[in-house]
Amino acid sequence: MPRLALLILATSFAAASALAPRNAMAQADKNWEQVCKAAKAHPLPGPQLLGPLTSDQLPDCDERDLYYGFGKEPNYPGALQCGWYQYSHPQHRVGNMFCGPGVLAMLYANGKGVARNYDAAIRLACENPWAAEAEMAYRVGHLERLRDDPSQTATFDLCDDITSGLSDGFCTSIQTQRADAVREAKIAEIVDKLAPVAKSVFPKLQKAETAFEDIREENEIDLSGTSRAAFQLEDQALLREQFLTNLTRFGKGDIPPDTESDLVELDRKLNEAYQAIQHSPQSRWEYVTVKPEGIQKTERAWVALADEWIAFAAKAYPDISSRRIRAQLIRLRLHQLRSL
Repeated sequence: MPRLALLILATSFAAASALAPRNAMAQADKNWEQVCKAAKAHPLPGPQLLGPLTSDQLPDCDERDLYYGFGKEPNYPGALQCGWYQYSHPQHRVGNMFCGPGVLAMLYANGKGVARNYDAAIRLACENPWAAEAEMAYRVGHLERLRDDPSQTATFDLCDDITSGLSDGFCTSIQTQRADAVREAKIAEIVDKLAPVAKSVFPKLQKAETAFEDIREENEIDLSGTSRAAFQLEDQALLREQFLTNLTRFGKGDIPPDTESDLVELDRKLNEAYQAIQHSPQSRWEYVTVKPEGIQKTERAWVALADEWIAFAAKAYPDISSRRIRAQLIRLRLHQLRSL
């Protein structure tokens, strides 16, 4: 499980944030508890545990990877098998809204890997232990509308009806993994076209980028709210998108033609912004988890990343001066510091 996803599990489930459902057409069923009680009185379809996964794969199966695919084709039969296995082996201490009844509810509602069955989907949604009461009301209402309107062609997703910080973190993680798969394919395409000497140093640049992302998420994103994991993942996605943008723009030479005096001025502004943070009163940071000492750690990681960019650029873009590369990197970091 990704490091940031572990933070989702640490989120207090009891403390639900005031999030509105992602589904703009959401309508809660105020009688959802009665609906769930009636749904649980009817038997579920027989569990389907045969293939394509082996018995050795089931204990560690990843229902989200199987259902969403993340850069490859979804494996709905595998997700169904995995979901039923998890349903029979509940994970009471892991706040995973997709585990077991969660992924099964989506499969039965959407007819993926199994015949569509809204009644089964409603019951399974009702059995999901990792849902706030407001989410249950919206989710049950959502499934009822799909069931009662045969003309509906919308796809049901657990993330449509979330209202809690815990769920927001998981659903943001899904979005991030989907976007990561697309970005990684684009990066691989760019790297494949690099000269061999540039390819050889690219892993060091990527390692420095990952280190910077990790340290920034720990130290420059406020972790005081119930949606903290979602905020981290959203910022991580922005950083990764910027990394891809840099590779694309630098490769095309699409950056400003800075002079030496421009670089000196940018460097001065960066140092000024950093020193202003380091010498700011403690009261400024009293109610947030971001602290000057954490920003100091992040700044060191950024300096290391900037150095790796310069080393990589010398091999990959020999016609672009290191001054222009560094100036562009400083602009981006300056924006980050000023936003703190």
